[in-house]
Amino acid sequence: MNMTNTNIDANNDVALKMSVRLKEIAELLRGPKKLKAADVGCDHGYVSIYLVTHGIADSCIAMDVRSGPLSGAKENVAEYGLSGVIETRLSDGVKELKPGEADSLVIAGMGGNLMRRIIEEGKPKELGIKTAVLQPQSDIADFRQFLRDSGYVITDEKVIEEDGKFYFPMKVAMEETSSAEDQEDSFKRACDLLTRADENTGKEQLLRICNRYGECNILNADMTLKRYLLHGKKVCESILKSLDEKEHADRILEIQNELSDIDTVLKTMQ
Repeated sequence: MNMTNTNIDANNDVALKMSVRLKEIAELLRGPKKLKAADVGCDHGYVSIYLVTHGIADSCIAMDVRSGPLSGAKENVAEYGLSGVIETRLSDGVKELKPGEADSLVIAGMGGNLMRRIIEEGKPKELGIKTAVLQPQSDIADFRQFLRDSGYVITDEKVIEEDGKFYFPMKVAMEETSSAEDQEDSFKRACDLLTRADENTGKEQLLRICNRYGECNILNADMTLKRYLLHGKKVCESILKSLDEKEHADRILEIQNELSDIDTVLKTMQ
């Protein structure tokens, strides 16, 4: 009885300490089976603690390239009595992760180019990683295209709004055996939806839209995505008013393309 109460208290406590973004990211990893997770760039270690205390993972390896945050994570893990199931490890990306130690991966809060480097150098498939939740902070469209080009399949996505900022975590199938058919089907259905909303949308624009906002988010008619789009539309319109047609022709075209993309997606939500 006491152990049950302790676990419940720990669950509530760690959830209160975590941001909405991190809780949503952790929950995105939830599946039918408990995982062996690796949390890259673990910072305070709360994602690893949440994964274990909320039944998403049986064990975690919390990794960070900085010894300071890792020391704090180790203290937090010990505070929750989880030192036996959560290991802290100094590592640049997944360089110190050995094959078979984890079957899932969480990387959140890094720039898209850095995250791409970690994946390219780390070769997660060779490590036995089957699923990952990835949340790039920047270069999101380029990062999605990198995943497409690399044969990784985005199986689910969300849009998270926190403190006036928007985040785009994605759940990705990393296995060599994962077929691209699921992603191709989602992409095709999203393109069909966008084309029905605006028949003038060409192939290049369709790919650009899906890379910018995610076909899963478009198909789900995500209401947080709608708020993001409406906010982006206001920002773009404001920028256009400040630009000179002769001096900023390229920038104007770029903004007009973004407005066109935004309007096309918004039409699917009407």
